[in-house]
Amino acid sequence: MVFNFPRTKFVDSKGLYGQVEHIGSEAEESHKASMTPDVYATAMEIMDCLHSCETALRICQEKYKVNLHEIRR
Repeated sequence: MVFNFPRTKFVDSKGLYGQVEHIGSEAEESHKASMTPDVYATAMEIMDCLHSCETALRICQEKYKVNLHEIRR
């Protein structure tokens, strides 16, 4: 799978559950930012959320050998 973001240290140090929790916190930050007039800050928080999701997918692929190409189809 082609990823949009660089691999982070969290692929090695966090478990899948912990990373999914982190996605939740990033989604919450995105939601809070969207309630302000600062669209740039909202976009940044959404980008953080995407990066966190990619990190979780890397964990699935690297630690659990999940075939992401198959899931994407």
